[in-house]
Amino acid sequence: MSFNPAKRKAFSSGSSGPTGASLRRAKTFDARTLAVQSTDAALSVTGELDVAAYASARAFEIQALENGIQRSKNALTTRAFQKVPRALRRRTASHNVKRVPRRLRTRAKREMIEDNTPTVTARRRKPTQVMRIRLESARRLQNLNARTKNKRLAAKLARDQETNNQLKREGSHQFNIAPRIPKIKKNKLSRPPPADAKFRKRQKCKTWLPTHLFHAKRAHMATSKNPLWRFAIPLSPTEKSYRPTHRAHGARGAIAWDMSYMSTIQLEGTESSIEAVLRSVGINGEEAWGAKGKKWRTGTRSLHAWTYEKNHPTRPTAPVRLIWCVQLQPEDVEMVDAKNAPATPKIPLRKLWVRVHPSAFLQLWNDLLVASKHQNPPVMIEDLRFEIGSIEISGPGSTEALQTALRPFPGSDSQSPASESPANTWSALLGVSNPASLPQNALLSFNTTDPRLEFPPRTLNIPDSETQMNDLAVLLSKWTPDHTQGPSSLFDRPSRLTASRQLPSQKAINRRRTLAGPGKFPSPKPTDPQIPVIILANRSQTHLKRNSAPGSWTVLLPWKCVLPVWYSIMYYPLSSGGNTRFGGVKQQQQLSFEAGEAWFPGDFPGTQAGWEWNQHEAEKARLEWERRPKGRRLEYDSINLGNGQPKGEIGKGWACDWGRLVQGPPQETSSKGAPSGNEACDTSNFSIPPSDLHNVRFSTNDTNRIISNLTKSPIGANALSTVQVSLIHRGTPTPCARIYRLPTTPLREKWLALATENQKCRKEKTEPQKSSDVLDEEARRQLTESLISGVPEDSPSGHLEIPAEGDLIGFVTTGNYNLSEGKGTGIGSILLSKAIETDAKLSEKKLCIVRSSGEIVGRLARWEIV
Repeated sequence: MSFNPAKRKAFSSGSSGPTGASLRRAKTFDARTLAVQSTDAALSVTGELDVAAYASARAFEIQALENGIQRSKNALTTRAFQKVPRALRRRTASHNVKRVPRRLRTRAKREMIEDNTPTVTARRRKPTQVMRIRLESARRLQNLNARTKNKRLAAKLARDQETNNQLKREGSHQFNIAPRIPKIKKNKLSRPPPADAKFRKRQKCKTWLPTHLFHAKRAHMATSKNPLWRFAIPLSPTEKSYRPTHRAHGARGAIAWDMSYMSTIQLEGTESSIEAVLRSVGINGEEAWGAKGKKWRTGTRSLHAWTYEKNHPTRPTAPVRLIWCVQLQPEDVEMVDAKNAPATPKIPLRKLWVRVHPSAFLQLWNDLLVASKHQNPPVMIEDLRFEIGSIEISGPGSTEALQTALRPFPGSDSQSPASESPANTWSALLGVSNPASLPQNALLSFNTTDPRLEFPPRTLNIPDSETQMNDLAVLLSKWTPDHTQGPSSLFDRPSRLTASRQLPSQKAINRRRTLAGPGKFPSPKPTDPQIPVIILANRSQTHLKRNSAPGSWTVLLPWKCVLPVWYSIMYYPLSSGGNTRFGGVKQQQQLSFEAGEAWFPGDFPGTQAGWEWNQHEAEKARLEWERRPKGRRLEYDSINLGNGQPKGEIGKGWACDWGRLVQGPPQETSSKGAPSGNEACDTSNFSIPPSDLHNVRFSTNDTNRIISNLTKSPIGANALSTVQVSLIHRGTPTPCARIYRLPTTPLREKWLALATENQKCRKEKTEPQKSSDVLDEEARRQLTESLISGVPEDSPSGHLEIPAEGDLIGFVTTGNYNLSEGKGTGIGSILLSKAIETDAKLSEKKLCIVRSSGEIVGRLARWEIV
């Protein structure tokens, strides 16, 4: 390919010169032009071919081709700042070479000069007239404030000097008064901690998490006008993270969340009174008060349970996690004279923590408050929302990341044997890659050191020998902390305040690191803070038998100690490569969905918190739908569902219309101005839940047994059950998709035939393949049948008809392609009374039809109770 000068016009003498675009175009064209050599020299006068000259010409062209490929690659097709990996990309890298890695800075600087990119920094840019006035005013006020501060400081020094002189004359000395420990108000809601003056205006209607400044740079946050549960909560990372989250959770790496927005309620009283309060909110059963709950009542295990409304025992409130404080057992009994012995021995008081989602905190708080006042002796309730922070982390590398951040304080477990203490047990768990392998609801409590003293963290050596793995298996089977666990200092408020107040500043930490020397960590001091922590091992709570989701760790610690631990986790270099990822609310929804679990509150519309969440999501979807032009949005009122149904989507097309599901279609009117089904539903008050709509929970994991029991003893008409929907054939359910039961009309047999065909396909995969002649004959027969029968007019592309609205049983609240199962699944809720009221077989009752909102194609699926 040779350069042709006729393709490009030369610049005329009268022009002002080449522009930047033309120069870039010429440079790119030149880089993609390949030099060639004529082959005439390879021919002699007689016409004979000179092989050596011909081969030399071809070698020259091959070399020119290679050079042209390399030049074209670097000819401004991609800029230097565009070649940075996704995790290192920065917005300012296009005009600031300092934001580009060192290996690309020279190239980036050259490209900015060639493109005349403005690279003036903000502090060196000449200010405008308005900005100059503002800067002068700010400088004037700053000088005035400095003079005022100096006067106040001089007056304070004079008063202190006068006080010291007076004390010396009186023969006394100066002393400092210890600060008063603020007490938490009993039975009253707590207030958020006072924010720094610099950020006070930004926290008028919300509270920042301890790691807010970390997340605000790297994540999409909840908006200031609509904060989530009055907190500034990260929603998702700014970079694409759907597949990386899946990999970090189950394959390689780790992912962490700041869960400090979870609410903590403390109950303090006698054990019998606390038990009565918990029973009043629906915490019953063998796992709590029977033989199975013995370890939980002693404080060595935690408990997952559901609470229910006080006046409505069938209406759930929220899932909670309960943690008892370990009670010390007296070893020695003091001999007391019978005459001096007290008439009634004093009953020891115990403490219990209730961890609940912030969306249901106020509802549960009111129920506990009413129940505690009816006890004798009464139970004191404290709001610890801004006292206790928490971090959750999961993934194969979660244990090693926590090990570097939570190093036991030397001598923190003086009451336990050295080899069986919870601190030593925690240090021996380095080889655990799945927290679900620990005993169910396991708990560890000890004091840790300040992780900033050993920052930046270093990669730990993961044990991989057979002997170490056998020792780890023995440790998990014995689990000695059930007998050696002592009371946690985290339950003691003075200990929490001491740990928070003794945290040294970052400047003090840097001074100690400087004195320690390069590559060495500062030596510990007796005055270093002891951070009390409680580590909880979590595992999946779903009832699905095929569930194999990995577990996670939850760390409870003082609110002000969350940030040092968080930075140590985030910057730990994992042994598998990379660093720990962070997640937001959407990542929690994603991982719960992949594990087949229902995410609270979004997947529980039968609770008050879940109803409010669905209402909020429906309002957002409605506003987004209305913002679109009419030509670019889906008109739900014009959808033809066929099967003799009126035009229009069932209920609100952009939401899960539970009111329409419970109350049925609106009454038809004869007036011409009667609104359609979609418009009529808008007039209803969506903020008020339908009467008696509630979720039901089952203790067993066998869906067939549940259906059999419900057939014998009917359930309420408005009882919702959370289910997982798995499509039998291809397709992916989307949020707000409609779930139908199989119709009772002749259409039912056609839908059942699809399930039969799926079973036949599975059998054919295991059978040996047929010959080509047989396959050709079957193909001809199927083609002949399709040409004779044709496609029904009311069926789109040969799909079966959609059942009528009377067969609607629920909605999909979360749906997407499930990376764990490799197919489309969904989490939804169905009305059990409508799902099991038919006289069909047990296997057919679990079959359903899923249709995405706004579509006219249904997919056959199967539901399982989760």
